[in-house]
Amino acid sequence: MKVLVTGASGFIGSYLCQFLLQQGHQVIAVTRTLTDEMQSTLPNAEWMVGDVLDANFPQLTCSADAIIHLAAANDIISKNPNAGIELSVIGTRNLLQFAVNNKIPKFVFYSTLQVYGTELFGEVKDDAAIKCESDYGLNHFLAEEYVAFFNRKFGLQTAVVRPSNIYGPMTFSTVNRWTLVPGCFCKEIIEKQTITLLSSGNQYRNFISLQELSTATLSIIKELNAVHQVFNVASKHYFTIREVAEKVKNAYEKISGNAANVIVKSDQPIDSNKFVINLDNLYQTGFQSSVDSFEIDLEIEKLLKQLS
Repeated sequence: MKVLVTGASGFIGSYLCQFLLQQGHQVIAVTRTLTDEMQSTLPNAEWMVGDVLDANFPQLTCSADAIIHLAAANDIISKNPNAGIELSVIGTRNLLQFAVNNKIPKFVFYSTLQVYGTELFGEVKDDAAIKCESDYGLNHFLAEEYVAFFNRKFGLQTAVVRPSNIYGPMTFSTVNRWTLVPGCFCKEIIEKQTITLLSSGNQYRNFISLQELSTATLSIIKELNAVHQVFNVASKHYFTIREVAEKVKNAYEKISGNAANVIVKSDQPIDSNKFVINLDNLYQTGFQSSVDSFEIDLEIEKLLKQLS
């Protein structure tokens, strides 16, 4: 299968390109800027330099079996509402039109679980009520609507992927997503030998590795059909923010031999927001999780070593 991946120089996209190549697929990696490091790290990828915000992008020509669209606004870009909407909505529409023009039949868009709200409670099914509470969640949902629209109007085989909190290695040195948990904790403990939580750390989260996310995405692509589909993508592993901070602390002390501290600045929230993400749709694709609960511990150690 030949897969075009946007956002190929980013945190998820770079790993996904590497994963697809290792699985024997052809990859067209789309990026606005191409470096020697990218080419040497992924020597078997075909690179396309382009910007999905360019009005001429839909007129570019390309042959592929599927598109995985990752070039939407992350949580940092989304702090600027105009930039977030432009990249997520206009960029996605341009890419959808590109798919139609080039007769690329399959289209997968990476959204976020935050379309259901910032703090999740109870069972979260993929048809749960939309409750965007941030620009980040809202601009992704607006992009989702364009994906569904192109399915209805042009017959694209489309899917929306809503992943939980993603962790894993930085493929390129230019990838800077150290604001994400647990990466932000790893960075702080390397620099200061402390991790400071401004809250109680009782917030409950699901964490999925780049490896498991990539495996799930490949399962989804293979099962796409005429019906537009939405997939919650998460792991079986849930931790509080405080528990992840303690994992980073333990890993740092193990690797460095130095003592470290987790500093908790608040007792709020007092209770955890317990929830479970329903993955029935994902399992119907034949996806089976192969990641053990200690995978996050191994990845934390890798991140610490990468920073060191």
